[in-house]
Amino acid sequence: MTTDGKILKITCITALFAGIASIVLGVVLLVANNVDIDAMITAGEGLVSSIYGVRASILANVPSNTSKIKTKALILTLVGAAVLAAFRLAGFDVTIHQIVLAICVAVIALAGFIMASRIVKEQLRK
Repeated sequence: MTTDGKILKITCITALFAGIASIVLGVVLLVANNVDIDAMITAGEGLVSSIYGVRASILANVPSNTSKIKTKALILTLVGAAVLAAFRLAGFDVTIHQIVLAICVAVIALAGFIMASRIVKEQLRK
């Protein structure tokens, strides 16, 4: 496995852990506030991030699957941006932890997209 492939795999595993943290925060906020839409959004984003992290870390073992990871990373980046926009535009009463986790998920997904793009570009060069 190349260095870029290892970095991509680490990025995917990091997205998994960020997703788990978002799920835990969302569940804690749901228990504390009964049913709150922003807590459900946080838990949903964590679920998407966790699924991406597991799926992409499995796909990262085979270099020819990098284009699939690239697509999934782009979708997760857009999900993170949509969650941040929802928090900002809808005026939810969100905590700083929710905002930080949403930013972390989006940045990690963007890093995965960049690394996958780099690997695809390197494969096309060969």
